[in-house]
Amino acid sequence: MPRRIATALPSWIVALAGSIYAVTTDAQQWPTVISVTMGATLVISFVVQLSLQRKEGLVNRLALTTAVSLAIGGVGLATSWLLHGIG
Repeated sequence: MPRRIATALPSWIVALAGSIYAVTTDAQQWPTVISVTMGATLVISFVVQLSLQRKEGLVNRLALTTAVSLAIGGVGLATSWLLHGIG
């Protein structure tokens, strides 16, 4: 597995787990859950990428990690909104 993908997995796993939890939680908590999940994925992305201490490709790795995390969160947000309505 390329390092680029391996370093992005923690953020993607958190985004997926948070999105699933937002979809399965009640109608009043899903906006909070999805917001906290997206914030956590951004922090995890920065921490993991900066902990590598490699300058080469930092912006590209962060862009990939953040884009996929936000896409996963967007699917979770849309699904939660369709199931629960506006909290």
